[in-house]
Amino acid sequence: MYRYLLTIGNFHLFSYGAMIAIGYLIGLYFVSDEAKRRRIDVIYVQSLSIWVVVGLILGSRIWFVAEGWDYFSHNIPEIFMIWQGGMVFYGGFICGLLAGLLYVKIMRLNPLEILDVFAPGVAIAIGIGRIGCFLNGCCFGRITGSWIGVCFPQRHLPPVYWNHLKRGLIPSNAPYSLAVIPTQLISTVVLFFIFGILWWVRKRSPFDGFLFYLFLGLYGVHRFIIDYFRYYEGSALILKVLTLSQAFSILLMLLSVVLIFIGYRKKQSLKLKSITEVKIEKNKESKINSDHPVSH
Repeated sequence: MYRYLLTIGNFHLFSYGAMIAIGYLIGLYFVSDEAKRRRIDVIYVQSLSIWVVVGLILGSRIWFVAEGWDYFSHNIPEIFMIWQGGMVFYGGFICGLLAGLLYVKIMRLNPLEILDVFAPGVAIAIGIGRIGCFLNGCCFGRITGSWIGVCFPQRHLPPVYWNHLKRGLIPSNAPYSLAVIPTQLISTVVLFFIFGILWWVRKRSPFDGFLFYLFLGLYGVHRFIIDYFRYYEGSALILKVLTLSQAFSILLMLLSVVLIFIGYRKKQSLKLKSITEVKIEKNKESKINSDHPVSH
């Protein structure tokens, strides 16, 4: 839509990169605020965020290139043009998580507590990043004739316009692309909603890791559904039925349910163990009192 927020001579400030940066800063604000509430030194989460961002950028770009390999295999230099947009959350999630866990292990922090601290901030950061996707014209939806459809202008040749041109759906002099479902903005709304849920639940979390597990499940459901409305190249599909992201979403949803179930079982087990230990101590005290009655 507006790929460049600012142009000075040959310098272009890409809207996608700007929104990613804004998302990072706002997400880090909420992460730092939650860390303070839990009495975790903010310097740890700020340093950790850098590790996560590096892993996220690399992983998300690799996944995006894999999904669009039909195009990138003939345009190798564009693989490295990250500033022009084109990243997939799941690739970034895997690499960012691995980088973050490595830092947590080095600093000997509680991994589940740290994951909980980051969960709400990650949700809102991704939501803001999706606004960048919309402005850039990438991660677009399927062609639609409904009122919700959005046409992208020819200006700066956004990915959606180029895609329609390449597929012969519009003439070379067309001022706009065909109307597509604005899946980017729909994702933004949903992710803001997920952030709201996580931010409200954070003070009521039953055990360490719960917030992160909940985020996995909610995001998995969202991504599985929204991908039915997104446009993908053939190389991004598995057996022409599911996208790579949808397949990973199923794994995340299952993992979320299993981990939450295990967490509750473990909590219940610890509670029963505590009750049993209290009863044993009381029985010991009763036996001692019976063996050594107090004389008057």
